[in-house]
Parts: sequence; C-alpha cells; structure tokens
Amino acid sequence: MKIKNFIADTMNEAMQQVREELGGDAVILSSQTVEGRVHLTAALDEETDFEFREDDTAEIIDTKAYFDETSLREALRYHGALEMVEQHILASCREVMRSSPAAKDTEILTAALKKLYRFTPLLRFDHRVQMFMGTPGSGKSTAIAKVATQAKLKGVKCVIVSTDNVRAGANRQLEAFAGILNTDFVFFKEAKELYRFLQNSENYGLVLIDTPGINPFIAKEADKVAAFADCAKCAKILTLDAGRNVYEAVEGAEVFAGFGVRYLLPTRLDLTRRIGSILSVIDCCGFSLCAASVSSSIASGVAPVDAASLAGLILA
Repeated sequence: MKIKNFIADTMNEAMQQVREELGGDAVILSSQTVEGRVHLTAALDEETDFEFREDDTAEIIDTKAYFDETSLREALRYHGALEMVEQHILASCREVMRSSPAAKDTEILTAALKKLYRFTPLLRFDHRVQMFMGTPGSGKSTAIAKVATQAKLKGVKCVIVSTDNVRAGANRQLEAFAGILNTDFVFFKEAKELYRFLQNSENYGLVLIDTPGINPFIAKEADKVAAFADCAKCAKILTLDAGRNVYEAVEGAEVFAGFGVRYLLPTRLDLTRRIGSILSVIDCCGFSLCAASVSSSIASGVAPVDAASLAGLILA
C-alpha cells in the first residue's frame, strides 16, 4: 500500500493533488485543517502477484454475512457529502460493525458518528461569551434571539451585543427581541469598545455577540470581523445555511476557522432534505456541532444535536 501526505490551501486543491499523484482509486485515510491549510493523508493499494501451490484451495467468503453497508452508503450518497467524508464515515461504520455485527444501521451509524465528531450542547459551553459569525442571511441574528430565549427560560441572565455596523435593520430586530425578553442590548462599532465591555461583563451568565455578515472570499469583508474576533476570548460559532453548496460551505468554513471558529450551528434545517454540507464542514474543519435551527419559532427553534439525532437525519 502506498501512503502519502498532501497539504494545500483548500480542500479542492488537496483532492486535485491526490488524483494527480495516486489516481482516482486512492482512499482518504484522514483529513484536518491546521493553521488554515488542509492536510490530507491518502493511500493506494498496489497490485501484488501471489503464487499458489497446486494443492492450495481458495475459500470463498460471503462478506455480506459479516456486514452489508449498502443502505448506509446509499444514505450518505443521497446527502451529497464530499466523497472523502463519505468514505471516512463508512470506514468508522465498518469498525463498529466488526465489534457489533448484529447491530442495526441506526445503531451502527450513531456509534460511528460518536467516534468521529464532537457534539457540544449550546448552553453548556465552558465559555459564557459566545460570538456568532456567518455569511449574510445565514441566520445569525435569529439564532441569537433563539438562544437568548432559551437562556431566559432557564433563568440565565443574558445580554445581546451587536457589532453589525452594516445592517441597521438587523440591530433594530435584535434590540426589539431583547426588549420583548427584557434582556439587555448594547451596540459597539469598534473592537476596542467590545473589549472594554467584556472586561466588565461578569454579572452576565451569557453574552451573545452578533457580527456583520460577510463574504469570506473577499478579504476586505473578512477584515470586518477579524478585529472583533481577535479582541474576544470566547466560543466562536459559525451559523451555516444547511442547504448551501457543499464545496462553497467547506471553503467558506475554512476561512471562518482562521478567525477561531470551533463550533457549528446549522440553520434552516427544517427547509433542507440533504445535509452533505453539514457533514463535510464538521469533518473537514473539525468543528463541534452545538445545536441546529430547526424551526422558525423563536421559543423552540434551536434544538440540541447529538450522534443519534444526526444519524436519524442521515437515514430519514
């Protein structure tokens, strides 16, 4: 078996290197993003000639008697995840199957996802300060309103902080939500103002920070959130439209990972049937799934996500 490591700026470039070096039959063994660059490890089985004696006999084994991954493969293919992500999940499923050959597909996939990915309940972060980032229209402001509502129901004192000096309408909407919830709302135009506020925010159990929606592929727009991201030591969360194109989703998420994003909150999940972009982003970028926006309802629109619920979405 030939094994080789590849490093590139984007997932597409890394996959192109794999195809050029090892061909289309190569298998992705691992992938991760390190300091904003994609690191892939790929392998290719090399053909080997074997000699048998005339008295040797070959035993035919029905592999399906041990495990049949057909339905799992078809389900993953339906969702349109990157091929390397599909192979990564199936490899984990095979590992589970070997130890639990009689398990059902749902049990196998749940155990495989639990081995591969991280799931962090949104209101149980070690960090009480949470910064939400994303593209325009990704649902940041609505997600913040939903989280603030859940915090209110749990008796957690919360403050909503806006740094969006681009869309005045988004600020008015958040301020209106805060008024309904009887929750504090503040707006800061400069990163230094946010920094000073956070230094004296100990009386809040939860600080929710909204940032301007940006096009991550335009450096000038990315700079809009870079200063705010640098000044705040907090949990940084990417809101992602679950129906977004998988390649654009991964490449954009890699940019946000450079700002320190470590958590993913998919939005509009109730309007999406295929979640290949979600699977690909958490696999390629190493993000932890913290919750998902599953309804337009502000009171109950954010739901926790774990391995079992993600497996259910894949197999539904």
